[in-house]
Amino acid sequence: MAVTVEKVLVVLGAFVAAAYVIIGIIGGLLASHWEEASTSDRVIWSVLLVGGGILLFLGLRMSRRSPWLGAALISIGAVVGALPIFWTLIAIVVAVVLVVLSVIYARRASGASAATS
Repeated sequence: MAVTVEKVLVVLGAFVAAAYVIIGIIGGLLASHWEEASTSDRVIWSVLLVGGGILLFLGLRMSRRSPWLGAALISIGAVVGALPIFWTLIAIVVAVVLVVLSVIYARRASGASAATS
């Protein structure tokens, strides 16, 4: 069984999107994590993570019908979700990998559709 760019993109993207949403919800609700932070910091942190995860999910859904729209949503979602947890470094690395994979997929899908028309 061959591993394709699409499979890696979908599996990694779905995992990261779910992680962003879960971390955003749980992290935003944990009072002990926010003892010295303002409410606005807490809201921004949660919105960026949950919003990034949702955009990533939407991009994965759209990528077959509209590869470039999917790539844009995946890229924006991956980067937006990584912003509040950039200090982990892995979030930034995974965001870059998702951006690259989504562009590679969109280029291949656009080339394949142009060749068949």
